[in-house]
Amino acid sequence: MLTEEQRKRAFNAIIITQCLGMITAALFQNGFYLSYFTKLGLSSAGIAFLFALPPLLGAGLMLPFAFYADRMGKKKLALVGQALLIASLLIIMAAGMGATRLALPLIVVSLLFFCVGGSLQGASWFALLGPIIPVKTRGRFFGRLRVTFTTVCILFTVLISRILKSSQSMTAFQMLLGVVVVAAVIRFFTYARIPELENAEGEAHRQRFPQALKAVLAVPGFLQFTGYVFLITLFTAGVPIIFGLMQKDVFLFSASQITWVGMLFLAGGVAGNLLGGRAVDRFGTRIVFLLAHISYAVVILAMLARHWMPWSLPAHAAGCSFLFSMVGATAGVAVTSELLGLIPASNKSLSTSVNMSLFNLAIALSQLFVARSISWDVLATDWQMLGQSYSAYDTLLLAFATLTLLMLASIGLVPKIAKKAQLMPGSGYPRM
Repeated sequence: MLTEEQRKRAFNAIIITQCLGMITAALFQNGFYLSYFTKLGLSSAGIAFLFALPPLLGAGLMLPFAFYADRMGKKKLALVGQALLIASLLIIMAAGMGATRLALPLIVVSLLFFCVGGSLQGASWFALLGPIIPVKTRGRFFGRLRVTFTTVCILFTVLISRILKSSQSMTAFQMLLGVVVVAAVIRFFTYARIPELENAEGEAHRQRFPQALKAVLAVPGFLQFTGYVFLITLFTAGVPIIFGLMQKDVFLFSASQITWVGMLFLAGGVAGNLLGGRAVDRFGTRIVFLLAHISYAVVILAMLARHWMPWSLPAHAAGCSFLFSMVGATAGVAVTSELLGLIPASNKSLSTSVNMSLFNLAIALSQLFVARSISWDVLATDWQMLGQSYSAYDTLLLAFATLTLLMLASIGLVPKIAKKAQLMPGSGYPRM
């Protein structure tokens, strides 16, 4: 048991650790990596493929890492993961220093390190924090955690935008990556300060992997709910990368403009977290899922309606990004509330990682679909609708909106067991 003073210090260590970690993860969301990879000469299809790599590999690594984290020590494996994350940042910095032909191989190696390191941490993050946070204050604490780290990410994104607005040289990109490396090194030591209160004792921890996985999958309602999360993610996870590529290739935004839109994407996450907790408490998860489901399609279709809007194109793109992120964060609160109500007391890391693995797989498949559709030139690059011109990206958006609406019937897969909003601290791979 922790004393009140020890618990307070643990809370501070958790918040600082997550804020420093999300600075690294935010590089995928705020447009920085989109601009950096473009600076290195990568194609749009290549960028989309690279963004799909972490969730694709994470889907396969999360389950075995979670199984061993429950048995070998959650924090021990997490610190190994942090060392790999630091190495990934150093490698991706090196991609901008050497010959152009080495850029792509170095980025791929960097993302592999990022994937393994992130999976080592994500597999046990919730299970590590669960015993520290009292149940009665869990929702408020995780809400505060999310709002805090997202605010830090927004402030860092403002810094990125200011620097890239004045200079888009490789030196500017390297300097910003250097700041992230320093944050990652500090995070190693703050992570080590988080206490690990549960050990690897007990009957459940003596199970073999197939037995433990079978026990998790047998939990009533777990598979049905995970199936719903997989489907809705499959039809929406590719949308943010499409928004980003449209800003670069169709709207011809500058690196600074792309970063500002990315900042509003992060701000939408803050609004969604605040809205989601209240909505789940008042209406229940199934109603929130229904409204979020419809809202996903509405926001996607709103991007297609940009020609008829009275405001500027940058304002419209920023608004759509903000709203899409807000809907996603609201749905995320409902997902974690439902998941926390479903998982068993034993094999906590493994049970949450089953859901996260399928979530990551859906992200990867959605983004790979976008990448392959672009690289194979299977879609018309210019077409007309209602007297307006559209691109191949718009075709993909229309397809995602249609599929999202068609799967409304799958809302019935949600067991509707959550009574109160709870927020699981995000540790997976954020959408761009």
